[in-house]
Amino acid sequence: MDSGRVHETSWPEEYATGRLPLERRVEFESHLVGCSECLDRVEAAERMRTGFQELERRPPAAAPAPPRRRPRPQWATRVVWAVAAAAAVAVAFWSGMQRTRSAEQALATERESLARTEAELARTRAELERARRPPEVTPPGTVRTTGRVPVLALLTTRGGDLPSVTLPASGPVALWVERELPVRFERYHVRVRSGQGTDVFEGDVAPATREALLVALDGSLLPPGQYTLFLEGEGRGGRRVSVAQHPFRTLAAPVR
Repeated sequence: MDSGRVHETSWPEEYATGRLPLERRVEFESHLVGCSECLDRVEAAERMRTGFQELERRPPAAAPAPPRRRPRPQWATRVVWAVAAAAAVAVAFWSGMQRTRSAEQALATERESLARTEAELARTRAELERARRPPEVTPPGTVRTTGRVPVLALLTTRGGDLPSVTLPASGPVALWVERELPVRFERYHVRVRSGQGTDVFEGDVAPATREALLVALDGSLLPPGQYTLFLEGEGRGGRRVSVAQHPFRTLAAPVR
């Protein structure tokens, strides 16, 4: 709406007296929310109405007959609703800004946590590669290769894709399991179950870092297929509390 065009009309006075047509009234009310000049003109009419009401409530000093009461202007309610609508818009805008700031802060915290987890994961992978034990028996004349230890990160914030890890030709597979936030437990119980309902691993695990715990399994325990890791925290008195469930799958090593 062109504000200058409205200022040159008598729409505010017609609106206050109820003479503004319906199609212009809706347009003017949307304009009134953001126009202080038109709002001042309407408020001036409102103050005039208030003065009339005070005169009506004041008893006459001396008159042969009581003065005739003026009916309440119908435009008063519309002005109140217009001002209330403007206040509601301001409150909604402020609330939206607060929610946006909170979401941005939560996203920044989540990114920092993910970055720390990735750094810990990289350090753990390097340590596993250094500490990976060679086979106990090496036939004479053969060449021994250590390769890389695959590490699968099981994070609570992971998206809908099922995480997967490619099995090594031989050796261990490491499962990097994120701890709950905030951290409540110092010891955990881990159970790995196959898609057929068979438990292939179960045991107590201590945290590897402040943010995750590490479960190292022989790759032969996880033939290609789907699995679920059940994570439980050990509470007071040894009572176990369910913390998370992480589905994942293993893939066969590529044929070379």
